[in-house]
Amino acid sequence: MLTEKKIIFWGTPLFAVPSLVELHKLGLVKAVVTRASKPAGRGRQISDSPVKIWAEENNVPVLAFVKLDADFIVELKKYLPATFVVVAYGKIIKQDVLDLSELPAINLHPSRLPEFRGPSPIQAALLSGQASTAVSIMQLDDKMDHGPLLKQEEIKIDPKDNFASLSEKLSLSGAKLLKNTITSYLAGEIKPMPQDDSLATLCTLIQKEDGLIKWEESAESINNKIRAYTPWPSAYTKLSGVEVKILAAKISGKKLKPAEIEIQREQLFVGTGTNALEILELQAAGKKPMLAADYVRGLRNK
Repeated sequence: MLTEKKIIFWGTPLFAVPSLVELHKLGLVKAVVTRASKPAGRGRQISDSPVKIWAEENNVPVLAFVKLDADFIVELKKYLPATFVVVAYGKIIKQDVLDLSELPAINLHPSRLPEFRGPSPIQAALLSGQASTAVSIMQLDDKMDHGPLLKQEEIKIDPKDNFASLSEKLSLSGAKLLKNTITSYLAGEIKPMPQDDSLATLCTLIQKEDGLIKWEESAESINNKIRAYTPWPSAYTKLSGVEVKILAAKISGKKLKPAEIEIQREQLFVGTGTNALEILELQAAGKKPMLAADYVRGLRNK
């Protein structure tokens, strides 16, 4: 059923762009709300969000405020009535703002809700070694990732997936799910289903220090950490006294003591609490990422 209702899209990172593209193709987007531009990189130059860049290139009005204050609300009301669609906006939206949404605001969350409520669901799925996760569309309420579900779609996790590759899968799948759901939602044709709070699990905000490898842990646990934290904050350790990010590895059949290093031809192995990990790709401090074979050759040349 066609509907005359429109949306305001809330999003910030690259993850949100495919959803914005699909909703824009449907002719539904009246405006975009994104995080304000901020300094980024070594030069600390002002950097616009990927959502803002895409919206401006496609002539979609953009609201990029530091605070969702009275001035923001004045600007927002110029595009109402509209329903809010939130995809990785990156900031808590207070209830008085959510109440301005024509229909209850909805959010795309990259987990199998009520599993992994919170700010790091993709990392949490990888850290726990799951074979699959999901994208979920839910209504927003006053609790974190708690609102009723509209739709959910399972996504397989490849053993080689890291945060970057799994994020891309979930971003694209989530965009398609939104595309196939939004018109029916705006037309009032979907009945939201409450989440089962007894099954809820939480994930936390990732910190830089979370990436430190503890070699006495199991090879599986360390490998999952490498996958979950690539590219940020990276799983890191020290090799030959230099901090090194481990970007890719695989579990070997070799047995070594935790943190014991063995070089076999052009292969680099490090012991764990179980089997040794074969390091496949790494990045020494101040250097570019490299294959472990190149790193080993460099050590031999020295």
